[in-house]
Amino acid sequence: MLKFNLAVLISMLLISFFSAAYAVGWEKIEIPDNVSTILDDDGRYKDIKPGCAFSHLPDEAGLPNKPFHFYYRKGTKAKTLIYFNGGGACWNGATCLTSLTVPVTQTTRPSYNPSIENENDPEELGGILDFTRADNPLKDWNMVFVPYCTGDAHIGSKNEVYVDPSGIINHGNPVLVQHRGFDNFMAMREWLKHRADRPGTEQVLVAGSSAGSYGALMNFPRIHSIYPGQTKISLLSDAGAGIFTSNFLDTVFEPDGPWGTEHTLATWIPGINRISSYNALNFFTSLATGIERHFANSKFAYVTTAWDGVQMLFLNTMRKTDQGVNDPNQWFNLTPATAVEWSLRMLTSLNANALINRNSKYYISAGTYHIGLVDAFAPGVFYTEKSAGGIYLKDWVNRLITDDRKYPLVNLMCSGTCGAPFPP
Repeated sequence: MLKFNLAVLISMLLISFFSAAYAVGWEKIEIPDNVSTILDDDGRYKDIKPGCAFSHLPDEAGLPNKPFHFYYRKGTKAKTLIYFNGGGACWNGATCLTSLTVPVTQTTRPSYNPSIENENDPEELGGILDFTRADNPLKDWNMVFVPYCTGDAHIGSKNEVYVDPSGIINHGNPVLVQHRGFDNFMAMREWLKHRADRPGTEQVLVAGSSAGSYGALMNFPRIHSIYPGQTKISLLSDAGAGIFTSNFLDTVFEPDGPWGTEHTLATWIPGINRISSYNALNFFTSLATGIERHFANSKFAYVTTAWDGVQMLFLNTMRKTDQGVNDPNQWFNLTPATAVEWSLRMLTSLNANALINRNSKYYISAGTYHIGLVDAFAPGVFYTEKSAGGIYLKDWVNRLITDDRKYPLVNLMCSGTCGAPFPP
């Protein structure tokens, strides 16, 4: 019964997501879904098994999720963009299973995307990945696109069994979800390590949006370690301000949590080494500043809107599920109080971060849209956004990757109420 019931629901979900086309100009790198052993930076061997949330189900279930693959586009410069895609997150029975019954509309969608095919095509996402635009500051770079289909912010390495509290998915019987985002990342990293052009790389930009922004930040040390000391390596984090509840943090980062993060995080790096001790108010600042201070020669740039509706929604979802509210329809009821709380906490975190470390800067734009680097929620926004100080987002990113003293990377923010979703 598990295969039939889950397959029907997931197939309906995949049909609802935006259609995808083969990525023209991009090479698809397929990774076998068998277990392989890799040597990690701490000198220990790790077993990884790449895959998506439901790629353990047989092909006839209608789930085009295996094998795992990522995309590569060869540029003309010795510079590489590594981009982690977003796609929500799940951490309990309600978010991982019940939310799959939510239709994809302009205002609603499941908590995460379990498909590697849909909304995981770099050609469709555009933005910073669009190498055909003359005004893209990274158009000549090599580009690596890491799809996201595991619900774990690219840091999971565990198969977790959940039960749908509503009793809808699989009639309330246990369902296995593969949180293998870290395994997928490490498989991509192994591929990068063995490329002949890696030792000559002049510059690397590690970027990510939404859930991918956390994958970019927390996997930054492992990317940094595979490149020569003279390679300039920077971080560009988009739509991931780290505004969570303490219960969510305890669930995800405590030992034996659903994502298995005790086996994946680079705990030898300051900031990451004490992640299980952080609470909701100090989490992001403690995590980010520790990493930034350790990599003092790298630049760290954070992009968000002042009233990001999706980030607010996830804070609301965390709070509701913390209270035992497992009906997804109730998670979408955002109040002005939640919006103000999220925005104030975001501003406090990013400002504290920038004050503590000079290599950390932010770009806060007006509005409620989610994600500025690609077109997933606001088409063309990477090239049209200029509400922060009148500086285009694309030009601010160009400042990040260049060392022009005339146009340095500085903190920028929208003015006034920044397009608040309710009257002041």
